[in-house]
Amino acid sequence: MRRGEFKRTGKAILLAAVLGVVLAACQPRAPETPGPLPLATASEGAVVALPTTQPSPRPTLHPPPTGTPAPTPAPTLLQLTQGGCCVEPTWSPDGSRVLYIDQPFPDAPVGYWSVGLDGGPPELYTDRLGIYSRDMSYLAYPRNGQAIVERVSDGQTWTIPSGGQAISFSPDGAWVAWTAGQPGLPFDTARDEVWASKTDGSQARLVTGVFGGGIAGWFPDGSLLVSGRMDESETGTGLRKVSLTGGESVEIARAERIRGAVLSPGGSWLAYLVTFTGDPAEDGLWLVNTSTGERRKVGMFGAYRWRDDQRLWLIPLELSQGYHQLWEVDAASGEAQPLTAGEVTPFKIANGDWSISPDGMHLAFVSAGDGNIWLLEFPGD
Repeated sequence: MRRGEFKRTGKAILLAAVLGVVLAACQPRAPETPGPLPLATASEGAVVALPTTQPSPRPTLHPPPTGTPAPTPAPTLLQLTQGGCCVEPTWSPDGSRVLYIDQPFPDAPVGYWSVGLDGGPPELYTDRLGIYSRDMSYLAYPRNGQAIVERVSDGQTWTIPSGGQAISFSPDGAWVAWTAGQPGLPFDTARDEVWASKTDGSQARLVTGVFGGGIAGWFPDGSLLVSGRMDESETGTGLRKVSLTGGESVEIARAERIRGAVLSPGGSWLAYLVTFTGDPAEDGLWLVNTSTGERRKVGMFGAYRWRDDQRLWLIPLELSQGYHQLWEVDAASGEAQPLTAGEVTPFKIANGDWSISPDGMHLAFVSAGDGNIWLLEFPGD
């Protein structure tokens, strides 16, 4: 089969097959809760709400103005790959190359291929697929129903006592964490447990128990962002900061039907969606300060990623528009400004497949027009 023909008909199948192998033993819920583990030192801390002496301000709404002028200077748009090749763009740890899953020709390995920021011929970055630590020094993958962590530099492996559950690396790669839960329905009231261990599987411990939730992210200090309810009788969904060493946990936000919780890189802000509450004032995209509890509502709805610790990039959902538009929201003020205009920077992202570089100066995406990876390069601040 020719490459273009393979890509047009087999891209989704390839990705599904690859990720199916990688995540075969990494399902959101285990068939059964793991039994007692060696070195378990579990204890669950009390919940401490954020200070309430300073009430949260009313929502700050900033809908997109009509006829927004084109930003100056406009970002540069550059095509990086050819032939409708690629899916899942991400970044090398140093941000110098865009990585993506591909098999560029029939005899080539399926793996992470890469291309420089100025384009050029693709290179095989690694044929090892799995869950990588942030610096890609550790790789996790399933083997014989267990989660395995491998140190990339020398190939040493360890079995993580997660019962085959998907694991998540801490920002520094020193710890892994996973969610174990009761099987079957109803998921919203099921008892789940958040566990953690060192990357070599030692010092395994129960971090906390939760109903209808689990791990939602990591703070830079190694604490976990956990979603769910501490008590079955609680209403709504809570998002809280939990230390791996036990003690107090801090509730950051609570609402009905929270989705899409994403921490900013420095952990200062949390973005999340509230949906289908029946209250238009509550539904939408919210930003909350993880230290003070101050929160504000963003007056746009769409796909979002953090550019840095203070700025959120957002692509509003506008079904009638021929091109996407990128906006930047300042978390502290709530003010939003456009970074692109359709007639100046015509781009449209396929299937929400986009990623921001570590330095926040580039956006790589799969184009809905040709299936290739393109790059938006932004002028310096």
